[in-house]
Order: sequence, then C-alpha cells, then structure tokens
Amino acid sequence: MYMRQAWRDPRLQFDPIESKTKKIRMRNGHWNQIWTPDTFFRNEKKASFHDVMGENRLLTVNSTGHVWYVSK
Repeated sequence: MYMRQAWRDPRLQFDPIESKTKKIRMRNGHWNQIWTPDTFFRNEKKASFHDVMGENRLLTVNSTGHVWYVSK
C-alpha cells in the first residue's frame, strides 16, 4: 500500500535562485527533522511496518514550502 500526503509548511520556503534548485529531495532520516502528520487508520486491529534493507519513504520540498511525502 502506498500512502501519499501533501501539505504546505511556510517554514520550509527557500529562494530557488539562490539555491539553484526548485525542489529538494530529503535524504534518509531527514524527515525526522521536520513536522510530518501523525496519520492513523481508525478502528485498525493491528499495524506494523515490514523490515527492509532501506527506508520506504520519499519526501520532497519545493521552494514554496509544499511538501510531498510518500510511504509504502
């Protein structure tokens, strides 16, 4: 299952001309340094993350502070 979420955090805005990029892809573990929503499924009976070699997450931030977060 893929969980895709998007939101805007004005604290993450940056100048695309100065940084020479319009979008930043956050590396593994950096998503722990910014706010992410605490999403849950109501009435769940059991939940867990499966163990894999690498992280199953992707987080990108664009210059306007829009965040795209994917977890699988």
